[in-house]
Amino acid sequence: MTDKSVGRRIATGGLVLVMLRLSLRAIGLVSIVILFRILDPTDFGIVALAMLVVGFVEVFAEFGFDQALLRNTQATAHDYNVTWTLNVLRGVVVSALLAMAAPLAAHFLEEPRLAVVVLVLAMAPLIDGLQNTGTIDFSKNLEFHKEFKLKITQKIVSFIVTLVGAFLLRNYWALVLGVLSGKIAGVVLGYILHPYRPRWALRGWQSVMRFSMWILINNIVLYAGNQTDKVIVQRAFNAHTVGILRVAEEISGMVMELVWPIEKALYAGYVKVMQDIERFRRTVITSVGLVALIGLPLSLGLGALAEPAVNIVLGEKGRAAIPFIQIYVLYGAVRSCLCGVLPVFVVIGRPELNTQVTMAAVAVRLTVLLSLFPVLGLMAVPWSMVAGSWVTFGLAWWRLTSLLNLRTWDLPSAVWRCALAAAAMALFGRWCLAEIGGRLPDVWTLVLLVPACAVAYLAGLIGLWLACGRPDGAERSAWIALQAWRAARLARREAV
Repeated sequence: MTDKSVGRRIATGGLVLVMLRLSLRAIGLVSIVILFRILDPTDFGIVALAMLVVGFVEVFAEFGFDQALLRNTQATAHDYNVTWTLNVLRGVVVSALLAMAAPLAAHFLEEPRLAVVVLVLAMAPLIDGLQNTGTIDFSKNLEFHKEFKLKITQKIVSFIVTLVGAFLLRNYWALVLGVLSGKIAGVVLGYILHPYRPRWALRGWQSVMRFSMWILINNIVLYAGNQTDKVIVQRAFNAHTVGILRVAEEISGMVMELVWPIEKALYAGYVKVMQDIERFRRTVITSVGLVALIGLPLSLGLGALAEPAVNIVLGEKGRAAIPFIQIYVLYGAVRSCLCGVLPVFVVIGRPELNTQVTMAAVAVRLTVLLSLFPVLGLMAVPWSMVAGSWVTFGLAWWRLTSLLNLRTWDLPSAVWRCALAAAAMALFGRWCLAEIGGRLPDVWTLVLLVPACAVAYLAGLIGLWLACGRPDGAERSAWIALQAWRAARLARREAV
């Protein structure tokens, strides 16, 4: 498989995974809109609390056994069996812990109905553990369209069961049944779509556990860091102020919803070329540039046009979130540049590096938050996220450069043109917004400025690329992919 072929399949896979994430979000949004008219908000609150308890317990058992199997290019049937067995055991342990924790959670959260709900939802991790491990081949072979079919069908089944249950039961049990039916559908569909049939096996589990332990530690550290700043904010401010911050975080995170799925495609693509170190280096550098080419303009563009966007989505009540969004997008911009870097450490068998980077980033985040909190107040929260992302980028860049014997400027050279063009676009967008000055309705402001900013970004990016002599990188890869798409389209027309 050539570099161009791998790159094209990674790009296609990334697009499929982005479409999957958007489709799942769309189904979820439709579900909420319909169910909110049938059920009481209290029903949603009870299930949300129950899922919070489930998530809290599950994070302490997120070993990432599937990732260990995915990076094993020489995996045998026995390796698949060991992974399946470990997933089953994990599901049994988590379910048992949840069953024991159910009454304690109900008492702690002062919601008696929670005990039975958590007890029933304790079956979810057990069902998850029975998933067909063979479906990992979808990622291994870059066949993400099959994963799309699996996840979408699973979500639709969950949606239908929840909707029927809501009409019949008219309470929170409809939501619980929807969660469990989705899990069951995922197991059944997995065995329909892939011929692998598991056998119980534990020989060699130690090597899988050694690799996966670092993924577990990374997840726990990240979870603890995310929850600590939330606790600090919730204790210092009222619910309204905290709500504004959470809304700002959600809106700015919309960009990462488009970028994060690409990490999975990159992980699978890196595994394909990891044995050829030179191809591996080229693929990594190009991938970092391609993700930055998309993520940087989306992040900075959202920051530039935050005011009309928030006015449309949230109305006057949401205007207080605008300053927070304009800072959060800086975190998103840096994080998008890391999407092509962080999977490398897992692929080359060094997951502890991700854990070390995460620990450093969380430490910096909390230090900045506690230091700036007395001065900046709530504004210290997004700035602490930005500081943590810069530390993550610096450490990851340094470790990747040394591990792959890259030149110091290889990674910066992959993103600097995208960064400069995106920054110029953001300034252009802010200038245009100031010139319009409320003369047009917010909807028309966005209708005019979004395409104008897109043209400004592309013009700046292409201009910089041409001025640099058309070097290899994200721009050339995007141009080749566009030509291939046009050629395929013409071929289909001629065939018709």
